[in-house]
Amino acid sequence: MSSISWKKPLTWHLDFSSEERTELERVALIGIFATLTAFCAQLAFITPWTPVPYTFQTFAVMMTGVFLKRNDAFLSGFIYLAMGALGAPVFAKGGAELFSDGALIASGGYLLAFPFASALVAEGLDRSRACGFADIKAQLICWFVAMIPVYMVGTLWLAEAYGVSFSQALEWGVTPFLLWDAMKIILLAFVTTKVLSFAADDSAEDEE
Repeated sequence: MSSISWKKPLTWHLDFSSEERTELERVALIGIFATLTAFCAQLAFITPWTPVPYTFQTFAVMMTGVFLKRNDAFLSGFIYLAMGALGAPVFAKGGAELFSDGALIASGGYLLAFPFASALVAEGLDRSRACGFADIKAQLICWFVAMIPVYMVGTLWLAEAYGVSFSQALEWGVTPFLLWDAMKIILLAFVTTKVLSFAADDSAEDEE
């Protein structure tokens, strides 16, 4: 009885960021990851200690950076915001407004930072693709740096929207999410270092 073996690491993800992708294929991938972000936004729950919902949005934002090149990752985040601005229910728990009464919604600061976060993550992964191996140091730096604009812009606007101090907004919008977001980064770091390969030659070897 033949056994099924799983050849690792995997290289199929390199096709997503390949220079050989046509413009149409790039547009399709950008749209797919924008839709993925919208889907993950629906996986949300509210807790008593913060008005900001826990969601899987940032996981999708970072995944976008893992699989797409920097500019495409940024565009995917921009398209996601545009969908919401046009009234599509793509935000947390089916939210369909980026602006309310002429002002950015309370969580809008976090949302506006998403395209930049995806692009920063993609920068780290682009370096791994360029050198042909999982440069975990570059990846981790970009992942953690990517959260800085999300936290900073999100907190500043949260304080403005609720009329509270910056420290109170930090207590609501950053402190409860540090472990939550770190777990996502650790999971993705495991995937990019133990599951995926960045050496294009590996795919050719797997076919032999």
